[in-house]
Amino acid sequence: MAKEKEEKVPKVDEATFSYGGVQLKLTKSKTEAAVQYTGSHERRGARKVAEPPTTIENFEVVSSKRDIDKKLDTLREEPDVAVGTHVWHVEGEDDTPFIPTGSLYVEFEAGVSEQEQRALLEEYGLSIEEEAGPGAYRVRVTQLSPNPIKCAVALQAHAHVAVAEPEFATTPAQRDFSTPSGRFTTTQWHHENSGQAIPAIDVPNSIYAANHFKRGADAKVRAAWQYLGSMGSTGLKIAVIDTGFATNHPQLRGNGYKIRTPFNAASRNTDVSPFVQMGNGAYGVVSHGTSCAAVAAGAWDTQGITGAAPNAQIILIKLDVLTDGAIKNAFEHAMLNGADVISCSLGYPKPVPLSTYVTNYLRKVAREGRGGRGIPMFFAAGNANPASNYMPRQVSDFAAHPDGICVTASNSLDLRSSYSFYGSNAFICAPSNGDAGVGITTATCDLATDGRSVVLGYTSGFGGTSSAAPLAAGICALMLTANPNLRVADIKNILGQTADKIGPLNSYDYRGHSDFYGYGRINALRAVQMAASLAGGGGVVTTTPPSTTTGGTTTTEPATPSVPTGKVTSTFLNVRSGPSTAYAKVGRLNQGDIVRLLDKVSGFWRIGSGQYVHSAYIQVLPTTGASTVVTTPKGKVTPTYLNVRSGPSTAYGRVGRLRAGDIVNVYETSRDGWYRVGTNQWVYGRYVQLV
Repeated sequence: MAKEKEEKVPKVDEATFSYGGVQLKLTKSKTEAAVQYTGSHERRGARKVAEPPTTIENFEVVSSKRDIDKKLDTLREEPDVAVGTHVWHVEGEDDTPFIPTGSLYVEFEAGVSEQEQRALLEEYGLSIEEEAGPGAYRVRVTQLSPNPIKCAVALQAHAHVAVAEPEFATTPAQRDFSTPSGRFTTTQWHHENSGQAIPAIDVPNSIYAANHFKRGADAKVRAAWQYLGSMGSTGLKIAVIDTGFATNHPQLRGNGYKIRTPFNAASRNTDVSPFVQMGNGAYGVVSHGTSCAAVAAGAWDTQGITGAAPNAQIILIKLDVLTDGAIKNAFEHAMLNGADVISCSLGYPKPVPLSTYVTNYLRKVAREGRGGRGIPMFFAAGNANPASNYMPRQVSDFAAHPDGICVTASNSLDLRSSYSFYGSNAFICAPSNGDAGVGITTATCDLATDGRSVVLGYTSGFGGTSSAAPLAAGICALMLTANPNLRVADIKNILGQTADKIGPLNSYDYRGHSDFYGYGRINALRAVQMAASLAGGGGVVTTTPPSTTTGGTTTTEPATPSVPTGKVTSTFLNVRSGPSTAYAKVGRLNQGDIVRLLDKVSGFWRIGSGQYVHSAYIQVLPTTGASTVVTTPKGKVTPTYLNVRSGPSTAYGRVGRLRAGDIVNVYETSRDGWYRVGTNQWVYGRYVQLV
């Protein structure tokens, strides 16, 4: 950012350029600038002035009511000032500073030689910090460069350049939405909602009344535990990226080995404490990260409070400043340290897209992590509708990444939480607080009265999409317990297919998607069941018709030689109980799924017992003449005896009995978790372990 270049290029007060694939318009602050001092400088915050300046990353924000340009020029002349730069704001949003750090991300067009690439970087005085890929660089301005904004604008106009984006530093917005009433409850309704009043144990004789709850308006976490026979695998790791954590909280500490490889993404050390320095120089404690980590994987403790995956290990990653470098450090640390799931409930305080550099790296994590299966990344959609400009705000930044899983919020009455951001990126919703609903019971922390230590506790006031995202991440860990080989695409398909449709039916389009609820409210039980059913190589072609043993009697499904098969051509395809859209939806298929075409009725293909799909969205595949029966999942009976009934409910008559150790084929699963193990033969799935 040299004076030589500054004198040749006229100053600008606003700039419009491509950033993260969209046009971003920034305006220069008229009252604020930022400086970065040399290591020998004694910062004013350390000299105990009345109001120490705001610091972001290594920059100190300075203010002047008049002529900020003159003040910045004066500061640049000081010997202990290493860098002086203007502060920028997203147009119309002047309450959040964006500070150019001096770094840029540059991608060249295909066919531009390395010699030409280096020559252009040298022309603008840019030094290479990182080779991010073929023809892609992280670079930094030098004394011979224009300032980062001007440099990005100039490079974007060059025919050889595909992408040129400056890096900004700003403070993250925490995506919680706490309500003032109530502190905590003994029952975590988001795991299992009985529809009954819940006592508030911290206030004698106080309750949360039953009118705040709806039976079944929950994520079915306890039912998933019962199905698995455990609270998840101890070998799985959930990376939680947030602003800091109380690592000595019983929910996070667990047995002493729960926390793995903590990391501060900005300073690249192991300090993940919840302490933050406020704008007035005082220190405070932020509980947001502690609460998020506990919702995902909080260990069982004496209070009886747990996360969705209490047995999982947690990788705590502190990200208290948003720069491209720090964001990349956070996700890179998660990937390199074996994260199976990532939960992130942070985002930019204004609707700013992710830079191309960050977007590309998150794509790498989603596709190359976990040994090539990809790491599922759960992002909070964000809160505060309407936003500060009183206009509803759609999903942006992390939650809008196409490889991420954007989580919106619903409440304890199965209604959408009105604060939640929304849009076409919404993938799933998960129970949280909001409107007439009750908050989430989880761990929290606060600053002690001595001003130096942390007080540990619990709260029922947590919520927002900040709570919804880690809940979904914890449920994903339960899915990976049932089937650790799932790819990111598998996880998305399962979550989408097994979600419960809540809210008005007209909220969902023909694909079964809603801008507010995504594909519906997450259902841990059904997701875990489907994950388990895909374990063990499902889909392999066999030539043997399956059979079921029922109390010593063997029932064989009819053989299906040369049965035609078809491939789903639409993104999603509803499965209905009869050959018409008037029949109830009993399932959903994804594009590319292969099904057996048993017979055609009124323009619908029958693909199973009580399962029909519209023929317009099925491509009939050529037959080979061979017997093509798709492998059927098998299960082992776990109790001493298990009744077999003629339908999927105890209301149906008993038609047989199985014994412990009997192996059955599972042809289909009902909405309520019953398995069909033969023609008109059903057993309760909770007592069958898929093998």
